[in-house]
Amino acid sequence: MDAATGKKILLVDNDAAAAAALTSFLEGHGYHAQTVTNYQQAITAVQNWKPDLVILNILIQAFNPLDFLNELKKNPFTETQKVIIFSHTPKTGIVTGPSPKVCGYLTKPVDFEALKAVLLKAAPPKEGRQQTVMVADDDTEFSDLVKMFLEANNYQPVVVNNSAAVMDVLRSEEPDALLLDIMMPGKDGFEIMEEMQESSDTAGTPIIVVSGLRLENYQERGILTGLPEIVSREIPGDLLLKLIEEQTAPSPAQGAAPIGSEPQKAPRLRVLMADDQTELLLLMKEMIEYAGFEVITANDGVEAMTAVFETNPDIIVLDYNMPRKNGLEVAQDLKNNPLFAHIPIIIVTAFGEKHAKLKGLSMGIDDYLIKPVDADELVARIRMILKRNKQVLDTNPLSKLPGNPSIQARVEREIQKGGTFAVLYLDLNNFKAYNDIYGFEAGDRILKATANLLVKLTIQNENSEDFIGHIGGDDFIVVTSYERSEELAKRIVSSFDEIAPSFYSKADRERGHIVATDRQGNIRKFPFLSIAIGIVHNSTRPLHSFAQVSNIGTELKKGAKASDKSHYIVDRRKD
Repeated sequence: MDAATGKKILLVDNDAAAAAALTSFLEGHGYHAQTVTNYQQAITAVQNWKPDLVILNILIQAFNPLDFLNELKKNPFTETQKVIIFSHTPKTGIVTGPSPKVCGYLTKPVDFEALKAVLLKAAPPKEGRQQTVMVADDDTEFSDLVKMFLEANNYQPVVVNNSAAVMDVLRSEEPDALLLDIMMPGKDGFEIMEEMQESSDTAGTPIIVVSGLRLENYQERGILTGLPEIVSREIPGDLLLKLIEEQTAPSPAQGAAPIGSEPQKAPRLRVLMADDQTELLLLMKEMIEYAGFEVITANDGVEAMTAVFETNPDIIVLDYNMPRKNGLEVAQDLKNNPLFAHIPIIIVTAFGEKHAKLKGLSMGIDDYLIKPVDADELVARIRMILKRNKQVLDTNPLSKLPGNPSIQARVEREIQKGGTFAVLYLDLNNFKAYNDIYGFEAGDRILKATANLLVKLTIQNENSEDFIGHIGGDDFIVVTSYERSEELAKRIVSSFDEIAPSFYSKADRERGHIVATDRQGNIRKFPFLSIAIGIVHNSTRPLHSFAQVSNIGTELKKGAKASDKSHYIVDRRKD
């Protein structure tokens, strides 16, 4: 009870009875609860009321709940808001009850072999007549994929993407079976099923439910939302209370866990502190760890450089006067290294000379403090700088690699230097097909794994001068010396092919391919993911601009993609 005292829970639900019951339950356990029923109220309440937790009814019909979640994620002021999905509706009995009114229930991404088996039972083939299957789903890409699957299996598909039109089309087309998404905006699948049962001309139509929701189940990460998720007929009080307590418990990390992260597993933000005064360093370490950060320490500038390379901290606090390398020298080295230049730095010194401050600030130092430093002030400045840095950072939010402005600046700098260099343009093959089958969350994991692989193979130590950038989507770039470019490309190709099978299910690994639609809408087999690399360099002909480098790289990469496996192409032309 004490743990809940004062904690605020925002309920986003337009089911008044369910919200009232949940409010009573929460307040009975010491929480403060507030209910909102529409999109704008929900956004405003998160921003102004600042709840400890949002409980969202994913089946709410007042607005698209996924749009609400996306809005929270992209807003820097709400992106750390904790959210769980709790949908209390007796309607789930229609699908999972003792006498369900559906003949099959499949979760997305759909196993098409399972769908085929359910269809054979719901609408078995009839001699001399093609069975009609209606697809009711607002996801047009998924509908198109199912349509092609149905056509390939000799069914006549009828696709409806507007939930309000489903009943009219059911009556006019009289399909032999209905594939129904239960989570459509405007009118959900439960409501459609109830209307079907009330009408004699649709009550007998076999229904196959297809949804990203898992009903009567608790998931730490839901398929649709990536959030802790319960969709149930009855309130599982003990489970719900335990989940709320876990989500609202004091977190060892600074701030709340990002939307979509697993409960209590968010990494703490990492602070590197370097100072040759050991006692002071340990004292500050203890106080900053108490504030919720992970702290790494170094006793001089050289140790600090090694620690940066090994731990990649989120922020660095450097004493100005350290042996072997002072704070400004370490800062200068880091600002000159493209892999670490984005990390914010605070310089701490016992000196108050104006010229030292000016020198640090001109290098891009984020803050400058005079000893003795107040621990509360240091923590406040760390938090402020991290928040500001997150908003303005050029890095790709998924891979954490530098984005297009940094990529262009680095290539143009190499051109201006006049030395030889090489640029590797990298692109994943069959990525769209993988996304279509396994979903965008799995696709994001592929991009992160690719970024990590490139960093591991390219940046060998803290003195590396190579550059890695994320252009966007499944396109990456590496700037390196011409001498090591081809060997690096070989290692990337070989290493990627080694890990690619691990991204697939056991069944797909055994088949050696997946089946999806191509960009022209044709269903075909796609081999495993592979990587294509085009290597642009100036050892045989000059490069004058970033646009020129980009055009050549795109051309070479296209040639590399023609191969069935991972492949690289080096520009061998001399004019």
